[in-house]
Amino acid sequence: MDWAVPTALRYTLRYAGHPAGEQRLTIEPRRDGLRVVLEANVELPLPKTRQRWESELNPEGLPRRYRERVEGNGARVMEVEFSTEDGLVTVSQGKDDFAIPYLTPMHDPLSLILAVGGLNIAVGQVERFTLVGGRAYVERLPDQALETGGAEAQSVRVYRLRPGLSLLYFNREGYPVRLTQKVGEHVFEADLVQIQQLEAGRRSQPLEQDPEAAPRPKGQREQGRPKGGSSDPPKARVVSGEPPKERENGAPARRRRRRRRYT
Repeated sequence: MDWAVPTALRYTLRYAGHPAGEQRLTIEPRRDGLRVVLEANVELPLPKTRQRWESELNPEGLPRRYRERVEGNGARVMEVEFSTEDGLVTVSQGKDDFAIPYLTPMHDPLSLILAVGGLNIAVGQVERFTLVGGRAYVERLPDQALETGGAEAQSVRVYRLRPGLSLLYFNREGYPVRLTQKVGEHVFEADLVQIQQLEAGRRSQPLEQDPEAAPRPKGQREQGRPKGGSSDPPKARVVSGEPPKERENGAPARRRRRRRRYT
């Protein structure tokens, strides 16, 4: 698996067999390691969330910093600082901070994916990884034939992660092509649909947003709109507690101002 070229991996998401959004995993090489970013628009299970995970890795693939932000029914932010110099791992969650000793190499969720993809272990062998919240045990399962991105079925390596009952699938090139995780009574799935090579030094664009919900910069007009205004019929402005008033021809009525007479 060579990450010398910036690469973006796009996935479709499914939950309990139903479409559940999309996510993108971007790997960017740096002079001192890698920058890994996972962005996701998750529609199921409810509530809908926008997620962004970011990890800065050293040349050995271990994280220096990890940030996680989840927006949905409120916002949740977490930052983790891995300091080998101070021998501490500092976790910040809003107003709550705590530190634990950095006694053995630790991983975050993103660095763990890349580390598993680089494993060279036999079927049935188990590898142990240390995380901030505990340990992860990775077991190599027999290879499977899997269709990805509309291509013909190919042999992929399969790893099972415990705890959590997650499965990671990697193709011959070392790309994570499928990820599954048990969430509640159902299975959450991410399937690779596109691999895109990015220009060096240029970041990928954010995941698409709902055009009705996405804010537009002040003073910027929508493309294709005439300068004088919208091409759509004007909408009546609804005043709180009043229904919109219309003329007979459908145009919004203007409220007449009552002139004050002076004697």
